[in-house]
Amino acid sequence: MRLNGVTIAWPHGEKEAFRQRAAESVSVFRIQLWTAALLLMGSSAVGSSAAAASMRCRIAQQAWSPCRMVASSPGERWVLTWNQQRVEFVHDGSGQMMMRVGEGEDWREVQPFWTADHSLCWGSVCAMGDVPLE
Repeated sequence: MRLNGVTIAWPHGEKEAFRQRAAESVSVFRIQLWTAALLLMGSSAVGSSAAAASMRCRIAQQAWSPCRMVASSPGERWVLTWNQQRVEFVHDGSGQMMMRVGEGEDWREVQPFWTADHSLCWGSVCAMGDVPLE
């Protein structure tokens, strides 16, 4: 870095840490941007109020299982179901997303993120496959 004729050298580790933080910030921004775009597309959909898609889901490191996503109010409320599992999601449009694993359980705030295997996760719950946009 050059400042008023003085050169300041960054230690290699500090420069790499800065690059890593910058890359992570860009990734989080992209996930939030895509999530917002998907939610807006879903909330502006015309027609049936219940969208459904076949996918594969899992919690934590469990094996992938065929699952189904049903959006009773696209962009606002949706449910993933598979085997004996039910996971509900609520998004209020402000950026806050809540998830409940199982009926009668507590709601908790989650942030979506993509994994290396191209699955979309919310906390420990992950899904891959066709996500309904309408």
